[in-house]
Amino acid sequence: GTAVIANPIRLKGIIIASSGGGAGVLELTTTSNTGATLFFADVPSGDVINFNFPEDGILFPAGIFCKTKTHVTAYTLLTDKYSGPNLTTTNG
Repeated sequence: GTAVIANPIRLKGIIIASSGGGAGVLELTTTSNTGATLFFADVPSGDVINFNFPEDGILFPAGIFCKTKTHVTAYTLLTDKYSGPNLTTTNG
């Protein structure tokens, strides 16, 4: 599949809206749709969650891919600036 956002990128926060048709599930991976899962969310049916990741967020060194999106109306990825000079290829 195609990356939602190309590499490297830090996920600093996320907003997810469940469709109301059941619990919303969103799974984000790096490298490809079958790559390592770096974020998994379970959103109650009909709810919207807004989560900010502490410190430096989650680094997706090979881009952000959406592996699973079930009962999710929409999601917004809040990221570090795309091509900043201080991006690194490791978390932490």
